[in-house]
Amino acid sequence: MEVRGAEPGKVSHSWRYPRPRGGARVARIAMDSAERRASFPHGFAVVDVETTGLRWKTDRVVEVAVVRTDAEGRVLGELSTLVNPERNPGATHIHGLGAEDLAGAPRFSEVLAELVHYLEGAVLVGHNVKFDLAFLAEELGRLGLVLPDAPRLCTRELAMRVLPGLGEYRLSSCCKALGVDGGHEHRALDDARAAAGVFAGLNKTGFWRTSYERELAIAAGVAWPVIEGPSRIAARGEAQASAEPSPLGLMAASLPEGTSNGSVEGYFSVLDEILEDRRVTEEKADLARRHVEAAGLLRGDIVAAHRAYLTGVARAALAGDLGGGLGASDLARVARLLGLPADSADQALVAARSGAAAPSPGSTRPLRPETSICFSGDGEPSKAALEARAVAAGLRVQGSVTKKLDVLVIDDPHSLTAKSQKARAYGIRVLTVPVFLALARLSDKQ
Repeated sequence: MEVRGAEPGKVSHSWRYPRPRGGARVARIAMDSAERRASFPHGFAVVDVETTGLRWKTDRVVEVAVVRTDAEGRVLGELSTLVNPERNPGATHIHGLGAEDLAGAPRFSEVLAELVHYLEGAVLVGHNVKFDLAFLAEELGRLGLVLPDAPRLCTRELAMRVLPGLGEYRLSSCCKALGVDGGHEHRALDDARAAAGVFAGLNKTGFWRTSYERELAIAAGVAWPVIEGPSRIAARGEAQASAEPSPLGLMAASLPEGTSNGSVEGYFSVLDEILEDRRVTEEKADLARRHVEAAGLLRGDIVAAHRAYLTGVARAALAGDLGGGLGASDLARVARLLGLPADSADQALVAARSGAAAPSPGSTRPLRPETSICFSGDGEPSKAALEARAVAAGLRVQGSVTKKLDVLVIDDPHSLTAKSQKARAYGIRVLTVPVFLALARLSDKQ
């Protein structure tokens, strides 16, 4: 893909996009889109995508947003949806989306009809718009389609012309210079809104251009495909909000009410085993149920044990001083897996800070010296930092997953990397990063 002869702030029509790929199956398409365009007057479509990485040929879109405006820049509508990339989500520490968030999200083909509705008839605008449109073009190419050659404008290139002394032209820098609310970086809708604000602010200066009549006229004549059939849209947070109840929570709710005189120490060992990869399957919940029934434990015992275990997780997070929200997100995840209310994570932190008695999660399944370990993912802490921590704990770091590997550490419980899939197929022990860090600290004390 390339742009030839494009000057900063000017529109180029010489983009090359992938040709349709054979064998792709999509809904029937009609190229006459005049009827659909009637719902939006001619104007601009400010686009932003969040992706698994920076390579448009191999990486995938995980979130897309469009802010549709009229020719004067007034906002007419907004579209924002997660997209299931059908692979690992990539740099979760940047866009904040994990595999769990995207597992139930629509595929690109399922959002395409609504996306086209917001793009057609418009001049396409974005901050480094080449990046965003390259990814959209590739996603369309996977479906046997070609992104129409609509006019496009780059707010970054326009800012370089209008604000020559700014020096640094990140979206956040342009927002600051123009007094635009940048929202949360690397959230598609916030970034699209910010780019729309920058575009409007740059045009108000009158330094470069205030009218795009030619581009608007060209955009009005561009034919876009009409994708028949319903769209499925899922905004951030909807996947978690609609998540199925935790199997552990359902198990606890099904127990007889009351408390017993039985010991829950053995149950903590069971929780260590089934929670260390931060995924609870029906099979794991059944393992917990069999232990509970054999021990004669009741609902009150298990709910109290879950709260105590969560306090232990909170204490481990505080002891590790986990940054970047890693400890908080892990605590919230464990609370959900245990079937506890959303405010239980905050309550566990309060209890942990007060010194309340709690088990040490993972203490029944320590990492022994010379354990072979491998790391998968590109989150934070970095893989290099995690490997250094493993060496300091006396573990043997491997670069790949083999049948002889003892432990794989993943940065997301629902990781779809080749390493994680191979490890689960081989029955290799899998830990998440917070669990590994907690176990490494326990190893230091041995």
